[in-house]
Amino acid sequence: MLLAIFINLQITASLYAQYQDSPRATLHGWEQQLRLFILDRSNNKGGFYYNRGLFRMHTQDMTMEYELDLFTYGFSYFEDYDWYSSENGFRSSMGSLNTPIFALRSEFKNRISVTDNSDLEILGYQQEDIRARRGLFILRYNYNFGNHHNIGVRHTLVNQKTDLDASFFYQYSDTNKGIITAELTLLDWANNMVTGLSEERQAQFDILHRYTRRPNLYTLWLESPVIRRFRCEIVIGIQSQARAEVTQTGLPDQGFLLDEWANYQAALFETHFTGGSAGIIYQRTFARMQREPGEDSLYELDYGNRQIQQRGGLFITYKKGYVGIEQWFWIERNRDQQFDNNPDAYVAQDPFVRLYDTEPHLYPFDYNEIRRFNKTRIIYEPDSWRITAYLEHNGDWRSPSMEDPSIGYRNYYPNHIVARNERLTLGINIHFTKNAMLTVGSSLDLDGDRYSGFDTRRENAKPAVFDGGFGRFYIVW
Repeated sequence: MLLAIFINLQITASLYAQYQDSPRATLHGWEQQLRLFILDRSNNKGGFYYNRGLFRMHTQDMTMEYELDLFTYGFSYFEDYDWYSSENGFRSSMGSLNTPIFALRSEFKNRISVTDNSDLEILGYQQEDIRARRGLFILRYNYNFGNHHNIGVRHTLVNQKTDLDASFFYQYSDTNKGIITAELTLLDWANNMVTGLSEERQAQFDILHRYTRRPNLYTLWLESPVIRRFRCEIVIGIQSQARAEVTQTGLPDQGFLLDEWANYQAALFETHFTGGSAGIIYQRTFARMQREPGEDSLYELDYGNRQIQQRGGLFITYKKGYVGIEQWFWIERNRDQQFDNNPDAYVAQDPFVRLYDTEPHLYPFDYNEIRRFNKTRIIYEPDSWRITAYLEHNGDWRSPSMEDPSIGYRNYYPNHIVARNERLTLGINIHFTKNAMLTVGSSLDLDGDRYSGFDTRRENAKPAVFDGGFGRFYIVW
């Protein structure tokens, strides 16, 4: 019996060593982006009271290639794994969205040992694109009390006093058994206090926001070890329902009640083999908002929305010698549903609603679409060279529902939907050291679009050729 156990452990250790250099993917980067939309609401596109969903799945300023741009410019799930496995580092990606605007995302982290059992981590985030314009820091303190058990706290550092968030977490971490992390975040914990002081000191905000039910964010992470050649990740996040009484100080009779709640779930299953990895991913996000008149209020809007995104992905990467291939394919279903008990009032104050007078049955809309993304990357990577390269195809295909409730979506986004967006992208990697790399690249348009800028069609222009340039920088230590 003991001999059998010993042999099994030896085989497991041997397999682990055999595949430990295989690329690994993670959900941490995807989850962190969602978390920032929840934590840093004041710096999301349009601020706290924006009408178009918590995660800004659709905004009027997005061009038809916006999602394809982010898909081309951003770090991959493999690069996310390397980033979140390191203690210190800086990384940034920047790419062209149109003539005047870049999409820019940056992260910084530095871990400092405080005692033998504790450490302090400084995290910095920057996001400047069409979904958000944010720059914030998070301080994280972690204490290890033995036997792989950790507890800690982290807190956002932002300039809006009403937008402070405090998180408390417990983590069990063992290389051979995996990682379990449970976290509670007190969202906007100082909001009511600051609002009360503002009234007391007669230094009122333009808008007073009082929670009658303050939200919390509950998250659970499960990460398995590599068992023979397999590993998995599961994450669940739930923002409890919040209710707030909102008063405009210049219009005291226009108060309204605001309800919001959200959740997200994802799972990743991955297998490793000599020279590569393969896996599947499932992701889902849900956000719901409802705005209605307060008691004795003359506020006319009675509006809400529900946005659900479900994504399934497949990936495989393999390298032999100097040449490698990386393949990603995603299929997603997006639903964006509006509710409105007084559509005339909403349309009167919303400059983006079109065609309502001629086709009022198209509002409020209930939009559904199936969307597919492809990334096929061929990599040339000699071991001894400081410069490597890749050539990749990026594609985005959309199939919107043609039923009346979905067609009403075009009242808001007349130039968002095209059936096909494709490009061929060349990237050059400059390796300064093993842990520091600069990537520069550009894309060739394959779909012949004639669009440029915001909501502008160049009717007499030739099809585009150049489809945007970008750069990425990465360093860890």
